[in-house]
Amino acid sequence: MKQGTWTRIRPLQIDEVDDYTAAAYKQGELTWGHFPSNLMKIMGHCPQLAITEVPYANSFIFDTDVYNHGKQFAGFLDRPLKELLISRTSLQNRSRYSVNHHSFLGFTVFKNLGREEEGHRKLLFLHEHEKHRELYTARENACLDYAVEVSKDAHLVTDSEFKNLKAVLRAYNSGRAPASEMTDFDRDFIRKWAAFDNKQHDQLVDSQIVEMTWLIGQFCLLNRWFTALQVPDEGPDDEANFLGAYEAGVPKDIRDRNERLLQEGF
Repeated sequence: MKQGTWTRIRPLQIDEVDDYTAAAYKQGELTWGHFPSNLMKIMGHCPQLAITEVPYANSFIFDTDVYNHGKQFAGFLDRPLKELLISRTSLQNRSRYSVNHHSFLGFTVFKNLGREEEGHRKLLFLHEHEKHRELYTARENACLDYAVEVSKDAHLVTDSEFKNLKAVLRAYNSGRAPASEMTDFDRDFIRKWAAFDNKQHDQLVDSQIVEMTWLIGQFCLLNRWFTALQVPDEGPDDEANFLGAYEAGVPKDIRDRNERLLQEGF
């Protein structure tokens, strides 16, 4: 099995771990963009962590519209917003592995939805979104502000900001956001909540903020984990060349911005 460069912790290859951990590697590969992941290969040093990581992370990142007996269990926020939140958090924390991987994943999400130009613009200025508020919707601005404050110090979140966050989410969910801020994707995403009464809408907003806060907090954890362990991006000497896909699939100005912020660090 090919082994790329590493510095602090060596990624364990799939033929070096037990079958349960190997199965977790494959689950991560198949549900995280079809790339064998150094995230998983370093988690492989703690097998139970690797085994539980994929379904746990998927439940609030990748799973959408998960229902059980008519009750929504996951996917309360749409994936484009989640990718903006993940990247904003990771840019704030200057975590190379997350910044690079979610620049690729986020841009791919927007591109696959036919929103490539929008995604390019929003991802490019995401590191200082507060200086470019006109590029983002009211909901995105409120959520991104929240992500920065939670990432810096959760004590910074004020009651008035939290109240505003609830209000903009409620407006979006009920279709009362400005028409200019609602794409066809958004209108389709919220259609399932069209018959909700006030109590259901209140519960939905609470679920969205809980999911959002968990997402931000999880990436603060991962950002620190990636940086402290110096988890390397997968390159040409690895099992799969993520960096090749990153260079080919992410616009150069976004990649250049990432490098300026990361300053060659992890």
